[in-house]
Amino acid sequence: MKLALFGATGPTGKHLIEEALKQGHSLSVYTRDAQKLEAFAGKVEVVVGDLQNREAILNCVRGADAVISALGPNSLKIQGERPVTQGLSNIIAAMRQSDIRRIIQISTASYRDPKDGFDFKTHTYVFLIKLLLRKAYDDIKAAGNLVARSDLDWTLVRIPNLKDGPATGQLDVGWYGRDKLSMQLSRGNLATFLINQVADKTFMRAAPGIANH
Repeated sequence: MKLALFGATGPTGKHLIEEALKQGHSLSVYTRDAQKLEAFAGKVEVVVGDLQNREAILNCVRGADAVISALGPNSLKIQGERPVTQGLSNIIAAMRQSDIRRIIQISTASYRDPKDGFDFKTHTYVFLIKLLLRKAYDDIKAAGNLVARSDLDWTLVRIPNLKDGPATGQLDVGWYGRDKLSMQLSRGNLATFLINQVADKTFMRAAPGIANH
């Protein structure tokens, strides 16, 4: 399959690209700086632009079977209000124009799924993010709502604290307040789970939480 990747030049990007290539996918990777993808020269299609460039975004998604977005507040050094949500709005518009339905987007516990229960640890963590990083919290929540309220075949993958590390295959998946989920996740495990969602429809139109086992 052909995948369009956004936010893949951040710390998780190397893992994401390598896993997609390992699984045999062809890639169109969106970036503001092509030099960040020099290590993958000749292996992926690089499309240069920012998240306000609708024509470049359209060029990136055209012909793709699915879109995977690792966009998050920490991966965007863009001034302005809710940059992730604004960028996703342009990506979704390009997907509709290109008749692409599948999107996998990272999120956090700041976005609540109807299947969640109450978990004190997660509730406290989200409260601190809301208190200390209000703009990031608002952006993550708004981005989750934008995706979940769309008519696309979406999956929101909610993640805890990321750490560098390979895929181990030791992963817990579930719902906050109902399943045991740790507060750590390796970037390798995240990348593998994201790429696997392209073909796996288990979490279609749902927002599972994932964490290292």
